[in-house]
Amino acid sequence: MVELSLREAGQAAALRRFPAEHRTIDELMLTSGDFCDMCEELAEAEGALRATEGLPPAVRTERTAEWTAVIDRLTAEIGRALNEAHAHRAGWTSPLKRNS
Repeated sequence: MVELSLREAGQAAALRRFPAEHRTIDELMLTSGDFCDMCEELAEAEGALRATEGLPPAVRTERTAEWTAVIDRLTAEIGRALNEAHAHRAGWTSPLKRNS
């Protein structure tokens, strides 16, 4: 089995969750250190979640819930970054402001 670098593992983790965003993920992996960090953290969290399978039942449930929450948070952050990238590409770089 070929072992991936953390960067490659992060990119693969993002692509598993957002397969239709391949082009945008590739672009952000090249241009955004923050995006790379989020994806790498996601890959690490997935590994930690897999590792919970070997824990005693008394702690497995709690650790599984903790890592699942981390994965959900990171997935949401990556989703927001992808949406922002699309908005930026479309020229919508500033949020809409309401007239007061």
